[in-house]
Amino acid sequence: MYYTGKGDKGTTKLFNSKDRVDKGEQIFEVLGSLDELNSWLGLSSVEAKDDTEILELIKKIQNDLFTCQAHFARSDVKIPEDFVSSLEEKIAKISEKIKPRDSFVLSGGSRLSANLDIARTLVRRAERQALKLSDEDKRQVNEIIFVYLNRLSSLLYVLARLANDIYEAKESKPQYSS
Repeated sequence: MYYTGKGDKGTTKLFNSKDRVDKGEQIFEVLGSLDELNSWLGLSSVEAKDDTEILELIKKIQNDLFTCQAHFARSDVKIPEDFVSSLEEKIAKISEKIKPRDSFVLSGGSRLSANLDIARTLVRRAERQALKLSDEDKRQVNEIIFVYLNRLSSLLYVLARLANDIYEAKESKPQYSS
C-alpha cells in the first residue's frame, strides 16, 4: 500500500519524532521546495541523457538533496565535510570549460539549459524558505546546508551555460526598458 491515511487530518511526523506536526509548518515548505527541485532535476536528467558529465552531476545533486531533506527533517544523516567544497570545485572546473559571459542571459537556448535554469530558481526558493525557519529550527540545521544551497544555485547556473555551449545554443542578453 502506498498510503497510510495518518496524514489525512493535516499532520505528519519528522524523522525520530514521536509527535505529529502540522503540515502547514515552515519546515514542510523547505522540504516541499527541495522535493520540487529534486523532481525538476529528474526532468533535467532526461534532457541530459546524451551528456554523461552533466547527467552524473545531476544524479549526484539529487542524492545530495535527499541528504539535505533528511537533515532538515531531523534524521541522524551525516553531512559530508566536503559538501560545499566539492560544489566549489565543480563550479571552478565547469567555469574553465564554458565561454565567458559578460552579462545576465535570458533563460533558454537549449531545453537542458532552460530546465537547469528553472532548477536554479527552485534552489533559490528552497534557500529562502530555509531562511524563514524559526531561530529554534535553524539551530537544529547544520549551517553548511545553507551554504550548500547557495553554492548549488551557482553550480546550476554554470551547468545551464555549459549545456548551451555543448548544444551550441544561442543565448540572448536581456533588453532593459528605458
